[in-house]
Amino acid sequence: MEPKYKLIYQTLKNKILSHQINVGDKLPSENQLAKEYSVSRITSKRALTELENDGLVSRQAGIGTIVQKDHLTEIKNEILFVIPFANNAEFGDYTSGLLEVFNEQQNFQITTVTNQKFRNFPLSRVNQAKGIIYYVESLTNDLKVITKLFLDKIPIVILDKSFDDLPIPSVTCDNFNGGKLAATTLLQSGLQKLAFVTNENSISDSSVRSRYFGFLSAVQDQNKITPVLFNIKDHDISTLIADIKVKKVDGIVAQNDVVAIRIMNQLHQSGIKIPEDVSIIGFDNIQASTLSYPALTTIEQNFVTLGASAAKLLLQLIEAPKQDIPSQTIIPVKLIKRDSDKS
Repeated sequence: MEPKYKLIYQTLKNKILSHQINVGDKLPSENQLAKEYSVSRITSKRALTELENDGLVSRQAGIGTIVQKDHLTEIKNEILFVIPFANNAEFGDYTSGLLEVFNEQQNFQITTVTNQKFRNFPLSRVNQAKGIIYYVESLTNDLKVITKLFLDKIPIVILDKSFDDLPIPSVTCDNFNGGKLAATTLLQSGLQKLAFVTNENSISDSSVRSRYFGFLSAVQDQNKITPVLFNIKDHDISTLIADIKVKKVDGIVAQNDVVAIRIMNQLHQSGIKIPEDVSIIGFDNIQASTLSYPALTTIEQNFVTLGASAAKLLLQLIEAPKQDIPSQTIIPVKLIKRDSDKS
């Protein structure tokens, strides 16, 4: 097992190099890190010492650990992890999976960078990387960038979504069976009118579309049940409640937990009880799903396993570019039963 100090060290290092922590910022103390990671103070101290050895921070008694540089003099074997947005609490913990794999290798450095910042990188900066793991936010918006990387023969693995006609390996959760499992769970409760709810235009993304098709496959043999698809606009779901009442929807599968929780909040405001009047199931099992009222039943995708699988595929591409790599790796999902459905 990887020493715990390395996880703390690599996590802080990545945040500094990706500018999530800026030059001049003060890092948490040894005691704070020890408490956060459930380790001894000696372990957290060693992590900070490693950062000092890299020249990224300076440590002074009575002052603390201050970031003094946001780059290494020479980055060897850099892996770029491209994500849609920074500092978002609802973004899955893929990084732990990446670290599990790359910490076992020598001289690999993960740099996390937002999609927007990555697009402004000069070509020389991109070519410097040994490989790229690219979390796709939108197939439409990211297609041009992904295609350019592919044509430049840069080792790349796509995370979360896939391009069916482009031979780039991808790692996704089992979205189809996740949608099917969610709908089946509601059907087993005897519900009669199910709806699948997405953000406007999200249905065009492969991951959400697969969840919807899985949802449909579960209800196709139920002759008395006609499924409903709701596309809601961001920050405006008030009209959804009226549609739920008119169409007598008693079960909802949301494209993800964020959408599910927004719906639940609106249902509460409208006096509709969960799950007595409407059952609801989300997708992802983010931390907020445990804190909602009632606690959200959801389909869990294992973010750590997804990250580790993407890292292993990328290493294969780096070590043997011409070998046959599976076009799509699908990681199983599971139902996390809580209180928002009747089953």
